[in-house]
Amino acid sequence: MNAKNLLDDESVPVKDLVVLANGKGVQLYTPPTDDNEFADQIALLQDRGVTFRACENAMEMLGLTTDDLLPGVERVLSGVGELARLQALDFGYIKAP
Repeated sequence: MNAKNLLDDESVPVKDLVVLANGKGVQLYTPPTDDNEFADQIALLQDRGVTFRACENAMEMLGLTTDDLLPGVERVLSGVGELARLQALDFGYIKAP
């Protein structure tokens, strides 16, 4: 919802938006279940240009593979490494629960 709200706020220019998940958060990038109803919202945000990335270390910890991810979700070697890379590219950082 934070990503949608940011995109809908016309007072904030957004060039590129990346949602990076690590830890148990990568489970949000798996197909819908009783515990995960976010797949449709993710697809709508992808249609608006939002990029979703999942930490490979967290995926391994949770026993997830690329085949377990929703279409279009990208794997990154480590969430913390990707965060550092994005910040070096002048991306802002918003931590969401």
